[in-house]
Amino acid sequence: MRTFSRTPGFRFLFVVLTAVIAAGVILKLGLDEPQFNPAFQVGDSVVSDSGSFQVEALDLLAEPGELATKAELRRFYLRQQEWRHILESPSAELVRKEVRQPLQKMHRKLKDLSAVFWIPLIVGLGTLIIGGWIWSLKPQDTAVRLFALSGFATFLSALPSSVYTSREGPLSENLFRVLETLNAWGAALFGIAVLALFLIYPVRLKHWKKVSLFEAAFFVLWTLGFSLQVVPDFANISLIIVSLMALICVAIAVQFFATKRDPAARASLVWLGLSVVLGAGGFVVFNTVPSLIGTTPFNQSYAFLSFLVIYLGLAAGLTRYRLFEVGQWAFRFLFYSAAAAIFIVFDLILISLVGLGQVAALEVSLLLVVFIYLPFRDFLWRKFTRSGKLDASHLLSDALAVAFALNSEERETRWLVFLKKTFDPLQVENFFGNIQKVEIIEDGVSLLIPSVSGMPAVKISYPWAGRGLFNRETENIATQFITLIHEAESGREAYDRGVQEERRRVAQDLHDDVGARLLSGLHSSDENLRTTIQGAMADIRAIISAVAGEKTSLKMFLEDLRFEVQSRTDISKITLNWNEQITEDHAKILLDYRVRKSLTSVLREVLSNVIRHSEANQLKVDVCYVDSKLTILLEDNGKGFDLDTTLNETRGYGLKGMQRRLQDIGTLHIQSFPAGTSVKISLPLSGPQTP
Repeated sequence: MRTFSRTPGFRFLFVVLTAVIAAGVILKLGLDEPQFNPAFQVGDSVVSDSGSFQVEALDLLAEPGELATKAELRRFYLRQQEWRHILESPSAELVRKEVRQPLQKMHRKLKDLSAVFWIPLIVGLGTLIIGGWIWSLKPQDTAVRLFALSGFATFLSALPSSVYTSREGPLSENLFRVLETLNAWGAALFGIAVLALFLIYPVRLKHWKKVSLFEAAFFVLWTLGFSLQVVPDFANISLIIVSLMALICVAIAVQFFATKRDPAARASLVWLGLSVVLGAGGFVVFNTVPSLIGTTPFNQSYAFLSFLVIYLGLAAGLTRYRLFEVGQWAFRFLFYSAAAAIFIVFDLILISLVGLGQVAALEVSLLLVVFIYLPFRDFLWRKFTRSGKLDASHLLSDALAVAFALNSEERETRWLVFLKKTFDPLQVENFFGNIQKVEIIEDGVSLLIPSVSGMPAVKISYPWAGRGLFNRETENIATQFITLIHEAESGREAYDRGVQEERRRVAQDLHDDVGARLLSGLHSSDENLRTTIQGAMADIRAIISAVAGEKTSLKMFLEDLRFEVQSRTDISKITLNWNEQITEDHAKILLDYRVRKSLTSVLREVLSNVIRHSEANQLKVDVCYVDSKLTILLEDNGKGFDLDTTLNETRGYGLKGMQRRLQDIGTLHIQSFPAGTSVKISLPLSGPQTP
């Protein structure tokens, strides 16, 4: 029971029950007020054993909040009480144009309640239910709470209006004061809540907390002063409402500029802001402003219809712009409550107006709901909840893409692509709790997915761009995908083991067969042949380590490189000056085969050019590793060459080949002068690694 009490369904049930109880109270108050035949007119007199009372225009005023002064308001309430006291006498009669006639006082029935009663009641219940509907889904969200508060405020203002604006005679002073006070506080509370809402939605404005507290305290005190009749006459409820509406428009304008770089937030603001301006603004223009300037206002009951623009605008905006980021599943609450309300209304109409018996009315209402409302509901559901069906055809290819990613970054990117493509969630965040399997939480709002392929567990929320709930189908899809990834990884690991074994076999064959044959050639007396064989054996070692997937330390690589350069320069009678700023710590810097092969090929080409073309007798090589960058500088004292001419000639392919080999891993810079040529090779290398 405790868990159920925290669910959206329970919260929405609480809101609906509140609406039902309040509607029952208002209906009772409305039905308890009698109707009179004939209806009262200005100039009529009512006489009884308790005295006489002449009806003035003031007495028939629908909304006492229209009165300009406190004195007029006090006189209005006193006359209501006096008039009611005289009417309570059984001997009360009506005198119209000096003609005395009996005054019939009859009990009201539902069919006797006019549109002036029903419109505020329906608007108030509708705003409460829609505001509560949103709140039941996201009760912790401040913007949602404020919007729900505005719905409650409209409910608080509209329902009392149903009673006193639809009266045919006087109300008791105490009841009238209570109803009018609730109406005034509801109107003020609506403005306070909506103003605070636009201080934080769609974006939180600077100093919003201080501004919200100040405006709430200021207008609460002002409304309290009006209720206690201690403020000046001009500071009435109409001025409070107009002031709040003006500040709401200012807040909307500020939000418009604050969301200029966020199209989604701007769209939400325009939709909700326009609904509020048209809805609340319509009430202010047609009812409040006329009262403030002393002209005849539009009937308050009909003016309340403008508030439906706000809340129906929200309902439409939910699916179009994801207002408050709640999704289509919320319409289920609305559809089910609407079905219940329509059923009850049909039943009451058939009993009260048509005169059917309760059983017959129940049967007809049920048929109307089944054959009219439910098909219409299905049409709306298909229109507003088009989230699409899950397509499982891409699961295998996406699972293979994740499992065979080259590195962890690419694997995580492909994983997120899959989640967005399949579920289109509004939120994706890492989950740090202990989870062993896919799990639906928060009544389908979120889905927990355990760690897969070395990636952290994730929590995805609001599927299909906030227009759906996670269900068993989505849970099974996610589970199947994880299973496919595990199976693909197992297959990849088996494949990698087979490849590694085959590489080891090939490397062993190269070492045992080709290496042994070359080793025997080292005993040859031909010095050139011995040098060639040594170079070939170095290449064989490099190929073996590459095939085996091994890496070589920077220090060992440079030692082999220096030996080869020294051997070739000795044969060519070139003095080698090798300066190497490499320490034992650099033995932990590892080079893969691609880097070793590129560097070796470039250095061999440089050395060949020095030997064949430069006519140099000295070669200087400086090697250093600084700030994660390896630099090799080669300088000879030869005759130099024209770099541009050489690059444009066919024989310049050697230089072009060097540039191509280094273009993906480093840079090559060549300078040539009559006194010699310098070649600088630079490439970034990661820091020390574990072999």
